[in-house]
Amino acid sequence: FPLPYHALMNRMMYMMSLLFQAACVAAVLCLLLVLLVAWYRSNLPASAQPHVAVIVLGDIGRSPRMQYHATSLAKHGCEVSLIGYAGAQPTSDVLNNPRIHIRHIVPVDPPPSLPFTIRAGLKVLSLLSGLLRLLLSGPRFDVLLVQNPPAVPTLVIARLIATLQAASLIIDFHNFGYSLLALKLGETHLLVQAHLLYERVFGRMADDAFCVTVQMQSRLADRWHVRATPLHDRPAAMFRPTALQEQHVLFQKLRKEGLLDALSEWWPKEECETLFTQLFQGETSRSSCRPHLIISSTSWTPDEDFGQLLEALPTFNRDLAKAAKRAVVVVTGKGELRQQFEERYAAMLHQLDAVRVLTLWLSFADYALLLGSADLGLSLHTSSSGDDLPMKVVDMFGAGLPVCARSFAALPELVRHGENGFAFTSSEELSQSLSHALGVATYNLPQLKSTAGERKLNGWDENWDEIAWPLIQSHLHPSRRKDQ
Repeated sequence: FPLPYHALMNRMMYMMSLLFQAACVAAVLCLLLVLLVAWYRSNLPASAQPHVAVIVLGDIGRSPRMQYHATSLAKHGCEVSLIGYAGAQPTSDVLNNPRIHIRHIVPVDPPPSLPFTIRAGLKVLSLLSGLLRLLLSGPRFDVLLVQNPPAVPTLVIARLIATLQAASLIIDFHNFGYSLLALKLGETHLLVQAHLLYERVFGRMADDAFCVTVQMQSRLADRWHVRATPLHDRPAAMFRPTALQEQHVLFQKLRKEGLLDALSEWWPKEECETLFTQLFQGETSRSSCRPHLIISSTSWTPDEDFGQLLEALPTFNRDLAKAAKRAVVVVTGKGELRQQFEERYAAMLHQLDAVRVLTLWLSFADYALLLGSADLGLSLHTSSSGDDLPMKVVDMFGAGLPVCARSFAALPELVRHGENGFAFTSSEELSQSLSHALGVATYNLPQLKSTAGERKLNGWDENWDEIAWPLIQSHLHPSRRKDQ
């Protein structure tokens, strides 16, 4: 016979109570195990060389700043555990350095049919266990250098491990995790407010911090009471103008790999020519039919609206046609909004006869070479917080390019309108900026004072040695504070 309703409810409540008690016991046992292992490892003798964990809860190969941190630390004699996801190939400087040890977190991807909050919870739990396992099974660390965002669960785990191992926790604030979450859920959502509180509390618990702009430093100090040292992004040595011979080899390679098939109707038929370069009697020169080359990169996230580029293309196309010029816009990167962009572009392609847009995914080395071959850089990054800066623009300046960049609060720290680039807000301003910067058409805009961009911008190594190394060195064991 079926149980009465109240009896059924009592049984269900009893089972839920048992499950809750079991979960609490399991959590306590896990915590005790973590504490025991951490206590044991904290009493291990220190290694001969300082050891730093560089933690990025994302694809290591798509995290250039943390890779640069790792290589700089290795140059100063530190052993480095670079912890993050597998994915894109890291730079050769990372792969070939014997002091850098890459350790991968294997993320669990819950079924997309589950609600967002449940999927997020399951993902956090899997990351929690994976990160704990890596940090407790590896060497004893002197410093944990953690990228933020993402903050969950990295900050709480890093703080726990750092405390138990008598290590220092340094947070590198690239942006704020709560502001990125707000793009999906809205600023007033309970999870966003909880994330803000969590991020602020554990930000205060760090032993030191870096941030990417002076404006971010002010926000951290005024609103979170966190003392952070601005460490502006700087271009790596690989970002430089690309020689014509290297350009020729690159374009031939990309054509052979099928990445430039969308340019087939423009491509010359001679084997010694590409659309951009030509080889004659052993000498490489620019092709006589070479179109302007504009480069952008993106993770295809909501804080970069590439719909603005699509809206600007018809006017830009008209300016090009009037001047009997052509242009190729290359957008590199992977992300969830890429397909939507490609579908919209395909629908309007019949209106465009002087401009083509390509979406590619390139290796780090090929991207640097392509950037150094371009005429103009483009950034549509708007910043969820308004306080960070697009690293792509720094790389563009390193390659000697002027830049057209979407305007937001912190941008003037990097792009000075009318000097090293143009800042725009609307699609109309974007199309005018592109045409004016390339000399295709003249608008009511200033002439750039440095048409070669910021070639004199200090490189990463010099900037890091001056600002970051003294701070990190102060957190190493006293016997190791001398430069190795």
